[in-house]
Amino acid sequence: MLKIPTHLITASSSWLSKIIIAGVQLLSVKYLLEMLGESNYAIFSLLTGLMVWCSIIDFGIGSSLQNFISELRAKNQDYNLYIKAALQLLLIASIGFISVLFVLSKLISEFYLASFHESLHGHEAFVFFSAVVVFGLVGAGTVGYKILFAELIGWKANIINGISYLVGLICVLVFYFLQIKITIVAALIALYAPVALLSVIYLCYRYYNLPKLKPKKEYYKDILKRTYGFFIFMLLSILVLQADYIVISQKLSSSDIVKYTVTMKIFGLIFFIYTAVLQALWPICAEYRIRKEWNKLRKTVAVNVIGGVFFIFVSTFLFYLFKSTIYGILSPTLDVNISIYIFILLAVYFSVRVWCDTFAMLLQSMNALKVLWFLVPCQAIISGWAQWVLAGKYGILGVLIGLTLSFLLTVFWGLPVTYFNMVKKEVYK
Repeated sequence: MLKIPTHLITASSSWLSKIIIAGVQLLSVKYLLEMLGESNYAIFSLLTGLMVWCSIIDFGIGSSLQNFISELRAKNQDYNLYIKAALQLLLIASIGFISVLFVLSKLISEFYLASFHESLHGHEAFVFFSAVVVFGLVGAGTVGYKILFAELIGWKANIINGISYLVGLICVLVFYFLQIKITIVAALIALYAPVALLSVIYLCYRYYNLPKLKPKKEYYKDILKRTYGFFIFMLLSILVLQADYIVISQKLSSSDIVKYTVTMKIFGLIFFIYTAVLQALWPICAEYRIRKEWNKLRKTVAVNVIGGVFFIFVSTFLFYLFKSTIYGILSPTLDVNISIYIFILLAVYFSVRVWCDTFAMLLQSMNALKVLWFLVPCQAIISGWAQWVLAGKYGILGVLIGLTLSFLLTVFWGLPVTYFNMVKKEVYK
């Protein structure tokens, strides 16, 4: 009987989950844009950009734990006490993260939402902190999903995640069809609170079923030794990938913010399909490396990069052909007059992301993050400066040019060079 590789089963379920998630986010555009109006939906879109920022709430604990589980599984050793130690550390980290942002919420929100002071009637801090709490819980809950992926049963995480987004959409539809007036905060809670709650409930369930033994200090130290590397990498990556939200909040009109965020949501669906493969491959690649199965590792990388780039270009071409229909379904009032150059740049940008994200995943699976501490700060500076300058002159096109340049000038060449040098050293050990 033909045996389907575990990572393909996980990836397939992840594709379905990501399609559901992206579908929910796209469908919600239609209803939320109508209920909130263009200006309030632009604020809502900027606040959803905080989800990625709040993913650092675990300070790298989840990624550190994921690698420990993969390594111990490869050696057939028990890892439950590592999970227990990590979840206890996660609770402390989450409380600290939310507390700090509570203190800073007024300062940050006055800058981030400066263009919408009148629309929010001076309630920027409340709206901002509400989003932080919701997305902070979402970020903490993803640690549970990383445990499942490390155990090579990531399909369970995908099912939970997909269901949670469907519940969120149902909550939005209740507001819409019952014609209940909805605020920005209520919209955030309706759509994303179920996403947070289901993942946190799973974490609590997992912790409750762990052995009653208390982890020794060494378990906490082992987890923390690796977290700082993952945390710095995540933080710097977010500075690169989320700089566009900071720029558009200051440089683009409400109309262009809506146009940009909706278009990126659609491309997010396309790219999610590839990132689903990467997420499933992380523990597989870690085990290949530990077992020194270099040929399998090289073949896996090559097939996925080539396939990923081809998929991005075909998807972009189809999107451009049917853009009027796609945008029309999402919102009849949305301006679809988007330059072909924007679509070309989007195809190039996400193809570059396929290459870079693949090698970033490989280096993370090897716990080799030092090169990223040098490259990603340079990338963040280039990205922020280029987007800020070019967006003022070219709008959405300038944002995309700045993003793409930041990758090409840094991690596009730096990550593969580092990876191949490290593999070469391991081969000849």
